[in-house]
This record gives sequence, structure tokens and C-alpha cells, in this order.
Amino acid sequence: MFGSPIASLQSKLGHDFINARLLLRALTHKSFDQKQSNERLEFLGDSILNYCVAEMLYLRYASLSEGEMSRTRAGLVCHESLVKVANSIGLGPLLRVSDSYRGGQSRESILSDALEALFAAVQLDAGHEKAKQVIEAHMIALLESGQAELRKDPKTSLQEFLQARAIPVPTYEILTKGEADIRPFSVTCTISRLSIKTTGSGSNRKQAEKDAAGKALALCPR
Repeated sequence: MFGSPIASLQSKLGHDFINARLLLRALTHKSFDQKQSNERLEFLGDSILNYCVAEMLYLRYASLSEGEMSRTRAGLVCHESLVKVANSIGLGPLLRVSDSYRGGQSRESILSDALEALFAAVQLDAGHEKAKQVIEAHMIALLESGQAELRKDPKTSLQEFLQARAIPVPTYEILTKGEADIRPFSVTCTISRLSIKTTGSGSNRKQAEKDAAGKALALCPR
């Protein structure tokens, strides 16, 4: 169990476990072992994650308003962001999941829950400061890589701009779908009332829509 894949996981996570049982439990889905599953750890980890991210934003980013901190925290602790972290540390292949459970190790809800369980296991193994250090490192990496944003994303900013002026929200339409890194997604953003139509691109639909929205916002009359 604790060969090189586990060593790699601990290295990427940022913590070497003293209590191997905690790590094993964090990796155990209820479909594999109901009595020794990671559900209770996941419950604890969710609270630890939210607190650590809130404290990090408060201390590190003094220019953020309360609303901006709330939005940023939501973007960092959301399911999508946790899956990105889980994948970056190679968590999926090491999860103990029943073969009969639909989706198996790659099911995103299992990944995000297991990551929260892992954060809780770190705190129980080495204390709150260590857990905070581990969590902050991964959350800051998301921010610095642009996978999460400190302030409103362009789609939100554009929608709020239009709503404040009683202008209908924009429509988005996919032009091309990305294909295994061969080509990016391409999306149009149309604001009919202002006769604005822009095209954005990105590695996925969400990123392409943000790109198109940002271009559209720049063209809106002030």
C-alpha cells in the first residue's frame, strides 16, 4: 500500500503521514468499506478548508472587499477547484472504491470529497498549522495559475453591468468544441440590444465564455 505511488501523493500533497491509518481512511470510499470510509473525515475537512481559505484571503489580500472574499472563497472551495487539486496530486488512482460503484475512482464527487477528507487527515495527523500550510499552498497555486480568480470573472462583471442598465443578459453560443487538446473551444457572446458580438476561446467552454464576455464588456459604452 505505501509504496512509491503513496510517496508521490504525500510529496505532492505536502505532508508525510505519521499515522498511516489516517491516510488509508481518507482514501477509502464508502462503497469499499462502509464502516471505515472517509465520510466523517470529509465532514471535518469541509469546515477546515472553508476556515483556512477564509483566513488566507483575509490576511493575504487586504484589498479585497467582503463580497470579493466571499466570491473568491466560493470559487476556491467549489467542487470544480477541488477536483483540479485532486488530479494534480494524483489522488484518483489511489482511492479505494468498489469496482461495482458507478464512476469508480474518476468520479468527480468522489475526488472532491476525498480531498477534503485528506485535508482533515493532515490536521488530525500533524495539527492545524500544518493543515493550513498544505491547504494554502494548493489554493494559492490555483489563484496564481488562473484556475481560480480573486475578483469577479468577466461573465459576472458583464451580467452585472447589463442588469444595472436594464439591458438583457448576453447569449452564448458554441462555435467549435475542443478536441483532446487539438483545438480550443470557441464561443460567441452576443448582446443584441447593443449590437455587440464577440468571439472567445479557451481550453473548455467556461474559459471560452469568460474570454468572449471580457471582450464584450470592453466594447460596452460607458
